[in-house]
Amino acid sequence: MAQHYFIGISIAHNVVDIAEHFRMKYQLKEKYKVIPHAHDLHLTLRYIGELNEDEKNSLEYTLRKIAQDHNCFTTSVTGLSFFGSPTGPRVIYLSVDPVAALCNLQRHVARRTEKTLGLERENRFVPHITIAKKRKVLDKMQLAREEISPVPLAIEGFTLFAIHPEISPSYTSVTYFPLKKS
Repeated sequence: MAQHYFIGISIAHNVVDIAEHFRMKYQLKEKYKVIPHAHDLHLTLRYIGELNEDEKNSLEYTLRKIAQDHNCFTTSVTGLSFFGSPTGPRVIYLSVDPVAALCNLQRHVARRTEKTLGLERENRFVPHITIAKKRKVLDKMQLAREEISPVPLAIEGFTLFAIHPEISPSYTSVTYFPLKKS
C-alpha cells in the first residue's frame, strides 16, 4: 500500500484529558470504531494523500517556505462539537477557536500545496481535533454541542505526518516545520 500523508498540528499533550472526559461522558469508545490514540490527536491543515519521493521533497520545500512566512500564535480549545446529526454524528471533535493566524496558515498551506501537487481545491476549514469517528452502533445518541473554558494552545509549528492505519498510534512525524518566533 502506498504511503499517505497529511499536514497537521500536533496538540495531543494539551487536550488528552479533555478528550478523555468527553469520551467517558458520552461512552464514545463503545459507540465508535475509531478512537484516536492520545499521541494522534491533532488539528489537520490539509490532507495530502499518496506521494512519491519527488513529490514529498517538493512538498517539504514548499512547507519550509510557508513556515518562514508565519509567526507562532495562540488559539484555544473551546468545547465539544460534531459533524452530522446530534443523534448519530459521523465525527465527534473538540472545537478550536478559528483565530485569524490559524485560518491564514491553513489557507496558505492549502493553496500552496494544491498548486505544488495539483490537488483539488478545498474551501471549507473547520478547525477541530477529532476524538471519535465511524459509528459502530445505530442507537440514537443525545449529543449536544458544549462550550468549555478556553484551553490555550500555543502553536509553534506544523508537521508533515505519514499515516499508518494498521498500527496505533497511526501517525508518524516525517518533518516538523517551526514557525517564526515573534
